[in-house]
Amino acid sequence: MSAYPTMDQYNDAVQHPQTAFSDPVLKAAKIATNGMGLPIALGGGFALTYTATAQGRKFAIRCFHKEAKGLEARYGHVDKGLRTAGGSYFVGFEYQPTGVLVNGKRYPIVKMDWVDGDTLGSFLEDNYSDKSRIERLRQQFTDVERFLRSKGLAHGDLQNGNVLVKSDLKLIDYDGIFVPTMAAGQGAELGHKHFQHPKRSAADFGPEMDRFSFIVIDLSLRAIAHDSKLFAKYSNGENIILTANDFIDPGNSAAFADLKAIPTLARDTTNLASICTAPVKSVPTLEDFLAAKNIPAAAIIIRAPAAAKEVKKEAAYVGAYDVVDATNFALVAKQVGNRVELVGRVTKVHTAKTKYGKPYCFVFFNDSRQSVKLNIWSEGLAKLSGAPSQAWVGKWLSVQGLVDPAYSGRYGTSLSITITSNSQLRTITEMEARHRLKSPTLTTGTKATDNRSILAGLGTTPSRTGVSRARGRTYTPTAPPSKNQAILDTIRQGSGASPQPTWTPSGAPSPPPPKKEIPWGWIIFGAFVLFMIIRAKI
Repeated sequence: MSAYPTMDQYNDAVQHPQTAFSDPVLKAAKIATNGMGLPIALGGGFALTYTATAQGRKFAIRCFHKEAKGLEARYGHVDKGLRTAGGSYFVGFEYQPTGVLVNGKRYPIVKMDWVDGDTLGSFLEDNYSDKSRIERLRQQFTDVERFLRSKGLAHGDLQNGNVLVKSDLKLIDYDGIFVPTMAAGQGAELGHKHFQHPKRSAADFGPEMDRFSFIVIDLSLRAIAHDSKLFAKYSNGENIILTANDFIDPGNSAAFADLKAIPTLARDTTNLASICTAPVKSVPTLEDFLAAKNIPAAAIIIRAPAAAKEVKKEAAYVGAYDVVDATNFALVAKQVGNRVELVGRVTKVHTAKTKYGKPYCFVFFNDSRQSVKLNIWSEGLAKLSGAPSQAWVGKWLSVQGLVDPAYSGRYGTSLSITITSNSQLRTITEMEARHRLKSPTLTTGTKATDNRSILAGLGTTPSRTGVSRARGRTYTPTAPPSKNQAILDTIRQGSGASPQPTWTPSGAPSPPPPKKEIPWGWIIFGAFVLFMIIRAKI
């Protein structure tokens, strides 16, 4: 069980910064909100991140909602280590052990300076066809790798969401970072699966743990610079080209086959395939990889693209997060506060404007009083390549994002994912959707267990059908439940009844429910019974 508050408890608290925060600057802060006036929380690893504006400056406030061993000691090491290292790749931050008050109890936060810039994922979405920008980006990563290696540092979770692209790169999210004063082999997380060696475990925590990620990023960017269509073909919003599936079985990977077909990348693609099957400690530095030095010996035969594609169809899907059926309200409810991959068929698209005149859109995956939907507010609509329309109805979507707390109103209860980036959405075929929904259970987030255990059994088609069993933990609050806790408790206990609304936010209305038929039969029958009773008394 977690000793930290749940997402909805944090949401309730940060709406009142004057009483929630101990930091005098944050007490006067304005927290960024969505179209319903509720705080916008971004998820990742152990923490939820809120955006605050105070005294003309912006801050990212990280509030922890999952257990992280030795958090205060870890951030003490990180603070000293990054100050000693210098450089321009890190963001200023302050660990505050009693930074936020939730239900009468103090919890730690990390207050980080806000840095404007696109995440790596968003940058690639907008610039993957610009060869010069991709080549420049590759050089920036080379510079970062050289700097970290020279200082004995490792980030631990290099991925699309943890790198900001500016004139130089900025690394964010320091929950899994290694600095020289820390003990090696005691990691708290494993990083994003689409950027990590398939055999990585907590024991690999140390100065060399970024090697595989840098190699994958470098090879992927070189491939995009050569043929930008590879990004459009293989990117799913959480990767660049390669995924955990490809690392598990590079010999039967269509992506590996396409990369090997590029003459200038053939050698390095084969070498990466060998690295994937070798122990983590055998991964060379990026410099050695590019020079084809210290490559583990392994005979990997990468099939031709067509043959690899046929074999890959039989392999179980490995997503970055738990795969959840968008029609299963109870399973989605168990994932509140977690990042997931939501897979479902669109049943309804509702567009309107808030009371402030800003456009918004709800995309539904079922039609009931317990609904699962996407919230796309005006800021999110501006980021999409195409606005949702009725043409979306019937399409299958893969959506990656944080599951927001339940919202209960006069038309029922809804669970949602808020869309803030084009990279969160992908249209997929029904066949691919059903394939993903059969994926075995994975560990939500980046909990420090052995990746070999997480990925066990993925080489064969699972016998169980339906959705992957959700493994988002249901947290026991350490204080009285928040306004929405009763709703979630009812849902998690499997109650079929719709919870009663406990609050009504100001903002966008929900679409009207289907009209109900008037029960004329019962009315006529009741009138007849009443008539007979009156007649008997006369």
